[in-house]
Amino acid sequence: MKKALVALSSLLALALSAGAALAEYSPTLEFSLSDTKAGANPEISIVVEQEADEEELGHVTLTLPKGFNLPADEAIEDGDVLGTADLTIAAGPACRNDGAGQIPLAPAITFPDRMIIEQDRSDEQADRGVHAVWVVDLQPVTSIPLEVTGSIKKGWKLDGDIPANDNTCPPLVFDGVIQSQSDGGVPIITNPKKPGKYALGGSLFSAESPDVLKFKQVVKITK
Repeated sequence: MKKALVALSSLLALALSAGAALAEYSPTLEFSLSDTKAGANPEISIVVEQEADEEELGHVTLTLPKGFNLPADEAIEDGDVLGTADLTIAAGPACRNDGAGQIPLAPAITFPDRMIIEQDRSDEQADRGVHAVWVVDLQPVTSIPLEVTGSIKKGWKLDGDIPANDNTCPPLVFDGVIQSQSDGGVPIITNPKKPGKYALGGSLFSAESPDVLKFKQVVKITK
């Protein structure tokens, strides 16, 4: 009996270890510029991926170094389209934490052509120094308002909470593109005027633990 209990304990330990490995928080984040010439207005693609059973994302921060420029709130009309995104994510009762989560059904569903739009900042945001607000509208899954702060001299931060949806969960693939110009014809991202190496960055925060993964990707701006 004692040997059986020891063996059972060992099996439970192995099972718990396997479960922890499956739940490791390890999302990825990649950037790509369509044009790396100095002073150009490129599209920028942003790809985020997560595997099944990971902790869900709760917050995102994206950074552009000094030298890049972004339009001010008043330069773009409220509701003007800045880009698009495709989201593929598991959706179904298996994603829930309540009793419905026992139903093993959560197929991957793709929500294509979601919009990234400009939203007029509030007076309170303006008072806090928010430069602009960009909303990543991924409905019916979620909607992420990104507050843009910074300057061409200091660099930029796009920062936003990711509201949870009880009916969705990883795995996920977010494939977004910020256009070179808004649909209204306003340039969005302007490359630095000076050639050189510049580091784009980002942080992905877990919604379920203190875990944060930070990313840096160096791009070379040419003449």
